[in-house]
Amino acid sequence: MMLIRTIIPLLVVVFVPGLARTIHAAEKPLQFEADIQPVLAAKCGKCHSDKVRKGGLDLSTIAGVHRGGESGESAIAEKVDDSMLWILIDGGDMPPEGQPQLTDAERTLIHTWLATGAKSAQPHQPEEKQITQHDVLPIVLLRCTACHGARLQRGGLDMRTPASMLKGGKQGPAFIAGKPDESRMIKRIESHACPPQEQLLKFFVKRPPQSEVDTLREWIATNAPIVDPEPEVVGLQPDPLVTAEDRQHWAFQPPQKQPEIKSIDQLILKELQAHKLEFSPEASRDTLIRRVYLDLTGIPPTLAEWKQWRNSEDPDWYAQMVDHLLASPRYGERWGRYWLDLAGYADSEGGVSSDPLRAVAWKYRDYVIDAFNKDKPYDRFLLEQIAGDELTDYENAPVITEEMVENLVATGFLRMGIDQTGSRTMNFVPERLGVVYDAINVMGSSVMGLTLECARCHSHKYDPLPHRDYYRFKAIFQGALDEYDWLSFKNRSLELGTPEQKSRVKQTNPLLKKELTQLEKQHKKAIAAQQIAMLRQFYPDQPAEEQQETLQALKIADNTRTQRQRILVEKLRIAETMPESDFSDEVQQALQNVSSVEKQMSEVQQQMEPPLTIRALWDRGEPSPTYILLRGEHDQPGHQVGPGVPSVLTDGRTPFTVKPPFPEGTPKTGRRLALAQWLTQDNHPLTARVMVNRIWYHHFGTGLVKSLENFGVKGERPSHPELLDWLAVQFMEQDWSIKEMHRLMLNSRTYKQTSHISPEIQEHDPQNRLLSHMPLRRMNAEALRDSILSVSGKLDPTPGGPPDSVTVDRDGLVSANMTGKGGWRRSVYLQYRRTQIPTMLDTFDYPEMGPNCVSRTVSTVSPQSLMLLNNERVHTLSHAFASRVRDLLPDDQKQNQGAQVDLVYQLALSRSPSKQERQLGQATLQELEALWKENPEAALDTYCHTILNSAAFLYID
Repeated sequence: MMLIRTIIPLLVVVFVPGLARTIHAAEKPLQFEADIQPVLAAKCGKCHSDKVRKGGLDLSTIAGVHRGGESGESAIAEKVDDSMLWILIDGGDMPPEGQPQLTDAERTLIHTWLATGAKSAQPHQPEEKQITQHDVLPIVLLRCTACHGARLQRGGLDMRTPASMLKGGKQGPAFIAGKPDESRMIKRIESHACPPQEQLLKFFVKRPPQSEVDTLREWIATNAPIVDPEPEVVGLQPDPLVTAEDRQHWAFQPPQKQPEIKSIDQLILKELQAHKLEFSPEASRDTLIRRVYLDLTGIPPTLAEWKQWRNSEDPDWYAQMVDHLLASPRYGERWGRYWLDLAGYADSEGGVSSDPLRAVAWKYRDYVIDAFNKDKPYDRFLLEQIAGDELTDYENAPVITEEMVENLVATGFLRMGIDQTGSRTMNFVPERLGVVYDAINVMGSSVMGLTLECARCHSHKYDPLPHRDYYRFKAIFQGALDEYDWLSFKNRSLELGTPEQKSRVKQTNPLLKKELTQLEKQHKKAIAAQQIAMLRQFYPDQPAEEQQETLQALKIADNTRTQRQRILVEKLRIAETMPESDFSDEVQQALQNVSSVEKQMSEVQQQMEPPLTIRALWDRGEPSPTYILLRGEHDQPGHQVGPGVPSVLTDGRTPFTVKPPFPEGTPKTGRRLALAQWLTQDNHPLTARVMVNRIWYHHFGTGLVKSLENFGVKGERPSHPELLDWLAVQFMEQDWSIKEMHRLMLNSRTYKQTSHISPEIQEHDPQNRLLSHMPLRRMNAEALRDSILSVSGKLDPTPGGPPDSVTVDRDGLVSANMTGKGGWRRSVYLQYRRTQIPTMLDTFDYPEMGPNCVSRTVSTVSPQSLMLLNNERVHTLSHAFASRVRDLLPDDQKQNQGAQVDLVYQLALSRSPSKQERQLGQATLQELEALWKENPEAALDTYCHTILNSAAFLYID
């Protein structure tokens, strides 16, 4: 027994070397250079050395470890569990997945070293941080420049630079170097004279905390040193934060031309045959007609169109049909909607309960639809949307042209995110930054296929996107979206139009505007009368004074009402939710009066010329400096950076060149113009790939890269990488023509396949990643609504202009209002207020724009079936569908049930019924007519309603 007790400790020492070193450490303290640095160099040095500093962390020296990473926090703390180095190791983040991992012994060694004081042969001397202008300027920008900046200089004082502060204003310089107690800015801040208490909310600033005042004092006390006047930009040396290996990821390499590839089918068939498969049979002519119509226009063919293509004997009928649809104005309405999703289009600002409307956002919607219809080259399309204000000097142009107006309207692309900065309480710097971040997110997800937002608070966890690069990218937008020199949605608009537009507005609108003003006053009075009538009915004992007090309370923001006002408003809200059947005659009449005035207002608005207002984004030429915000916090600035693009998409040494576009004209930075030109270079690795992948997605149901918004390391790899690159090169060589991409895809054998799944397909391609068949896809919300309107004969084809209004009933059902022509326009022309999305579209997965939508979810839930089954509007349209069938049939066949069934199928499904379907339809009509002898026409109404509820109608085969 004694022998065993002696051997066991010996075995532990021999076979557990980490523990042995720990025991040894008790005798001799572990030192960084001898014991820890070799381990870190072997396992972590690839990413954290003197030449490569992922996350800004250098582990090659004890000074680098103490300096820490991009957060500015030392990697060593007093307690092991608080040490960032140990947190990363213990959490499994270092070394990262896929790299050689630390052994248990090495982890124990590092833990012991940290626990015993993190000793080093060269004791660490904490670096004394010198306070410079780069510590002061972010404070001054945040707290002072609202009153002493680019737009307002109270007392003649501009505090945007040390020089302007020293120059001072009417009362002298803002500071005296070396004398903080005598410096006017310190006196004003410490006495609370600045920022003025009564104007904090007006200018949306907050008082500086003591830590910031101490920083200002120290800077002045040390004679206000100024260092490193140039912001960090791309240099000539290799980038330590992004390596050559990082750039080897497939999506970060430019697509290569492949002369041996001749078609889509060549590559698809190659992969199919490699998995013992062939193309599925070609779909029937009827199936192809309906498929292409719904794909390109979002509505089924008319009866005449279906017969034309079905009966055509031209061998080239299919390609002719594709060209016919690409030339249709309905094409832009369908495909423009996809882009509006990417932009995050909405007709309201969001962010606050009032959800204020965007009066002229529709101009951007019409621009997008028109661009798709005209097949505007995609590179030009991006150029206008990203930097339309920097293409021509419209401010100094002798004549404003339609192109200038269009270019400015296009910049609405970057103005579609939620913007609450026009409210009375939500216009501080964090809310402004939210608008900027949304614009960057839209750019990254829709155009670049990158999750840029993941680098806002720290370096991207997976992709080589340093924290620094996010703020370099933000600096590109600083000239237009400057959080320290802000324009809220209330004043961020331009009044611009061609001479012809101005003339039409001048001739048409003044009288109509007077009429509209009068109607608006009547509308307010009518609503007040309606509310008083409701209070009288449901609270008959309420005094008249209290009723008037309720109306006054409604004018006060809900978060600033008194308790009494809240109670009064709540009483009214309860009355408003009562069933309409309970309303008295007085209330019913009041409601009709409101509705009548609203109808008159709508008619007047339709007669008016569109206003000259443009909801644009424009560069103002004087951007504030951009600082990295540590952990994404607005009041935790790091070092200054200049404008730049993600380093991983460049060679890391070529500067991002920016030139003001109008050196002798209107001041502009030219930063967004430089970005747009960089994005549309032929050798850009992402722009063309991302767009052709989206087009493929909308035609085939899944992208070649499934993660449409993420081409990064954790995104899906392409199912057919050669095909993706070939399409990207073709796209650029065809002058960035989106319509040419449609032709290429739709004319392929791959697209013409049937959706039937054979046992072989089920075995070898269950997810259809090999494209062994066409997927069966449900129509999206807009296509479904538009198709129902189309087959019922109630689709108003009027394009463009202000959105059609919606009505919200007492149950919260949001419905589009009928146009003056007695129908309803396409869904793309409806008003999309964030808090009032039309219920039918919302039920069928219309997305919340947060800030945009890169791909819609497709749910199958019971409310969808219930909506189609019970909705009053659907029943109305089913009746219109049945009436249309009766009207189209010759007199001698109006009562012919077989003819009725045939026509219903042809109109709704673009095919004739099978023999079995025809027999079943006839039997159904006969049975229903027998049951409803008093109203036999209801049989066809019900049958049409049933077809509109069928999977054959809802799905694209």
